[in-house]
Amino acid sequence: MDGSIKLYDHRMVQRGAVQCYEGNVNSHTHIQLGVDPSEKFVMSGGEDNKLRLWSIRSGELLLEEKLMSSTPSVVCWQKEDICARDGYIDDNHSHWGEAWLGSRDGLFRMRWS
Repeated sequence: MDGSIKLYDHRMVQRGAVQCYEGNVNSHTHIQLGVDPSEKFVMSGGEDNKLRLWSIRSGELLLEEKLMSSTPSVVCWQKEDICARDGYIDDNHSHWGEAWLGSRDGLFRMRWS
């Protein structure tokens, strides 16, 4: 609960973390991590009420935004196949550019490019 987020390879756990994601703020809250369907990005909320998005591969912080007045504790992306279901195709849809966030403030749909 020190705010750190680390990626491990279970085949080589004894070697330590493969990647670290800096900037998260968490000391006591259970906060869910979200990974996009393409497994390129990881997202988490923080106790400072900010949402953060990192590149899984590089560990670079790509987005840091305060969107609500409480800790965003639940993150998820839409499943890929839903976008083309029932003949609906959204040409502007980007799976990593749209996520759902939940907090005590409510449920939020976030889109970015």
